[in-house]
Amino acid sequence: MPPMSMVSTKASLQNDRASFQEFFLQFNEPTRVVLEAGRTWGIIYHLLEDIGVEPVLANPVKTRAIAEAEIKADTIDARTLAPLLRADLVPMVHVPSREARAQKNLLRQRLWLIGLRTMAKNRIHHILDRNHVAIPACSDIFGKAGRQALDEMDIPTYDNRLLKAHLELRPYPKPG
Repeated sequence: MPPMSMVSTKASLQNDRASFQEFFLQFNEPTRVVLEAGRTWGIIYHLLEDIGVEPVLANPVKTRAIAEAEIKADTIDARTLAPLLRADLVPMVHVPSREARAQKNLLRQRLWLIGLRTMAKNRIHHILDRNHVAIPACSDIFGKAGRQALDEMDIPTYDNRLLKAHLELRPYPKPG
C-alpha cells in the first residue's frame, strides 16, 4: 500500500452517504478511517467501503488508552484513535467479507427465531403445568394432533388468554 499523508481532520457529518462522500472527496487520495467496534459499526463500515474509504475497525477492549480513560466521549476517542491509526498501532478486529457478514446475520436471525420458538413452547408447557392440564396423548404436542388439542383447549383462567396468545405467536410452523 502506498504511504498515505498524515492528515487528521475534525468534522461533524450528517449520517448519510452524500455527506460522507462530500467530506472524503476533499482528500483526493486513498483514505483510511478508524472506528471502534460497537453495536452499529457495520452501518458506517459498509458506507465507508462503498465510497472507497478504507475502514479500520478498532478493538475497544484492546485499545487501553480508550478503555481506561476516565472520561468517555466520542471526541476523546477520536483524538486517541487518530494517532494510533497514523502509527499503524490500532488493535484491529477481524472483519469478514461482506458476504460472510450477511450469512452470519441470517444465522443469527435463525438462532433468534429458534430461541423464540423454544421460549414460547416452554411458556405453553408452564401454563399447562400450573393449571394441572394433562398433555394430550400424542407424539408431539406441537405437531398436528397436539396443536389441534392445544387450539381446542379452554383453561378456565386468565391463563387461557395467555395460552391462545402464545399459540398465535407461531414462532414455529402451523401443522397441516
